[in-house]
Amino acid sequence: AGIPRGADRAAVRRGSFVEGYQGRPCEGGGFGRLHAKRAQRELGAHARMIRDARLIAVDVNTGNDTSPASGLKASLAAARDLPRQLRLRGMGGIVVIDLAPCPKRDRHVVEQVLSKAFRADPGEANLAGWTPLGNFELTRKRDRPPLAAWLNA
Repeated sequence: AGIPRGADRAAVRRGSFVEGYQGRPCEGGGFGRLHAKRAQRELGAHARMIRDARLIAVDVNTGNDTSPASGLKASLAAARDLPRQLRLRGMGGIVVIDLAPCPKRDRHVVEQVLSKAFRADPGEANLAGWTPLGNFELTRKRDRPPLAAWLNA
């Protein structure tokens, strides 16, 4: 799959783990960076945020890192950055996170990091927990119109 046609790979903002894609090509700077679909980290770990009419899907992958702790490292990095990314984009609603593969015994660590990150976020969030398939679900109240609405106005 990769980055959709028209998206600028160079527009992905460094220092941020999760990036979203709203169906528009990137302009290469400024607010266009918030439309990038994928953000890469060390050794190729990345996360994708896709907004649909019904929910926001976040997919976290380890990339080329095959170390035993790579899934946990990628999941924790995404968990720390997710509230900020949702706030910047004005996104709210149902959020389903498909975290990188990690042992079930480490799920509580990821849940604690998510809980701490959303407590520090000014938006209201309700962490629903783990699904039988290993995804994490939460809801977040949208506190302003989505970024895409501002850019399209």
